[in-house]
Amino acid sequence: MSNLEKSTEDYLSRVNSVILYIEENLDKTLNLDVISCHANFSPFHFHRIFTALQGETPADFILRLRTEKAARLLLEDKKIPIVEIAYRCGFSNQTSFSRAFRKCFGMTAHEFRKQKKAVFSSNRQFFNSLGELVERTDTSINNKQIDSFALGNITFIKNPYICIKRMPKFEVAYLPYIGDFYEIGNTYTTLFDWANQNQLFDSHSTRFFTIYHDDPTVTKFEKNRQSVCITIPNNIKPKGKIGKRTIPEGKYLVGSFDLFDTEYDKAWNTMYLTVIEKCYKLRDASIYEMYEAKDNNLFSQPYKVFMCLPIE
Repeated sequence: MSNLEKSTEDYLSRVNSVILYIEENLDKTLNLDVISCHANFSPFHFHRIFTALQGETPADFILRLRTEKAARLLLEDKKIPIVEIAYRCGFSNQTSFSRAFRKCFGMTAHEFRKQKKAVFSSNRQFFNSLGELVERTDTSINNKQIDSFALGNITFIKNPYICIKRMPKFEVAYLPYIGDFYEIGNTYTTLFDWANQNQLFDSHSTRFFTIYHDDPTVTKFEKNRQSVCITIPNNIKPKGKIGKRTIPEGKYLVGSFDLFDTEYDKAWNTMYLTVIEKCYKLRDASIYEMYEAKDNNLFSQPYKVFMCLPIE
């Protein structure tokens, strides 16, 4: 590996560590001095590196994550006071929150809260529980009435096995991915190669995951963040672009599915339909998929997939 490649790997490692820190501390002070110190860079140097690698400044990135988290909470829990959501997401006052929210979504938080959350998907389109098409534009989120033919494309899995479980904590190596989640395949290939090179893949015990950090109807497709992960022993310390994180334990609605490539939308529709029918309340945590080998083969279809929705 050349010196340039080593430097790039080091920069990626430190920036990814900072992003993980930001995700876990959105409600705290996150100025440039704080986060650059976490990365062990000078503020000036860190600002340049982060902006080059992420395509937005640290301040813009933090503001966007805070505003988008607030939008998700507004839709998921109608009872939390708006001012409490603002403070929970790291805004220091109501004025700064209102200004940022209107700029991002083209409406006030109060107006936004009147909308229905998108819960179903089909062919890269998203729908709320009323069957309205939910579209994200550059400056707003719009709900549109659609004809019954389009609504008929929303499909579900019959007689699913879905239950409430206390999922354990998982220590994982992860590789971040930003963009259209329908095109995440190459990131998994990179993680598979790394796992094989380090002799970490055991078809009996290894679990792979996709963690979804953003709501694709709130966050623009090109900014959607996911983490592809593999379980690892505690003594393993990944380097470079491969990082280490924890998937926390907690209460989840867990669906067990055998899926072909084209059936993931159908399975997630089924999960959210269960949430609606059972009146479950979503918890403020990331959703994830967990994959395990079936007949000692992780790569043959249908895949063994566990879909995990955090609930209270």
